[in-house]
Amino acid sequence: MENLNDIFNLSLDDFKEPEKRPSSIFKPEAKSGKDGVYKAVVRFLPWHKDVKKSIMKKWSSWLVNPANSEGKMVDCPSTVGKKSVLQDLYWKFKKSDSVAEQKLADNFSRRQRFASLVQIIKDDNNPENVGKIMVWPFGTKIYNKLQAEMKPEFGKPHIPFDLFEGKPFLVHVTMVAGYNNYDNCRFLDEKMAVSIDGKAMEKTQEDLAKIKAFLETSPDLASYDYQEWDQSTEDFVNSVISNTVPGGRMIAAAESANRKSTPEQSITITDIPAAPAASYRDWE
Repeated sequence: MENLNDIFNLSLDDFKEPEKRPSSIFKPEAKSGKDGVYKAVVRFLPWHKDVKKSIMKKWSSWLVNPANSEGKMVDCPSTVGKKSVLQDLYWKFKKSDSVAEQKLADNFSRRQRFASLVQIIKDDNNPENVGKIMVWPFGTKIYNKLQAEMKPEFGKPHIPFDLFEGKPFLVHVTMVAGYNNYDNCRFLDEKMAVSIDGKAMEKTQEDLAKIKAFLETSPDLASYDYQEWDQSTEDFVNSVISNTVPGGRMIAAAESANRKSTPEQSITITDIPAAPAASYRDWE
C-alpha cells in the first residue's frame, strides 16, 4: 500500500531539482573556450583493467529511421571481424552505377571512434576538473597524433601512457568551417610523472600503491568498447533497413535469419534481388 502520509507532510525538499552528477567526459569544444579557442593540458593514462585497451577503437554508424526520425548510434560488427549488414549495404550502394543508390550509401556510412583516459593537468575553462581522471572520446586526428608518437616515421618511439615518462598533451581546439579543428593539438616536449593531489609520483612502493588506487577510480572505459547488438538494436537496424532501401524488408529478414544460422546457411546482400528501377524514384 502506498504511504499516503507523505502527501500531508510536504516540505520544500520534496520539490528540489535533482543534483546533476558531474560528468566524467572530457569534451573540449571551440565554442566552450575563450574567444572561440579551447585550450587545456592533459596526460594520457593506461586503463588499469586492460592496458592493451587503453585506446578503445571501434566503427560505428549513425542510423536514422525515416519512418519516425528516430536516430541511434550503432556499433558495426566489422569492428570485431564479424560480417556486417551495415558495411555490406554501404559498399553495395557506393559501388553502384545508379546515382540514387550512391546516395543511399550515406545512410550506412561508418566512422571510426576512439576513447582513452586522461588526467586533466590544466583547464581554465573547467578548473574543477584539474587532477581528475576523465574519458576523452576523440576522432581520427587525435588518434593519428597518438600513433605518430608511438610509431614515428623518424626518431625514437614514445609511450604517452607511461606513468612516469609520459609527455603532457596540449589540447588546442579551434573552429574551422563550423567544425572543431584539432590540427594545433600536440605533445609537449618534457616528460612528466603522473601526479596525485598535486604531487608528482615516484617509483617507491608507497607511491606505486597510491597510483594503483588512483587508477582504480577511473571511469569505466568498457562502455566505449564495441557493444554486441541486443534484440532492441537488431530490431532498430532491421527497421531502418526496411524503411530506407528498396527491398529492405527482404534484406532485414535475411539479416535476421543470418544471425540465427550457421555460416554455410547465410545469405549475402547480393543474393537479394534488386528492386525494379522505377521504384528507386521513391528513394531519391
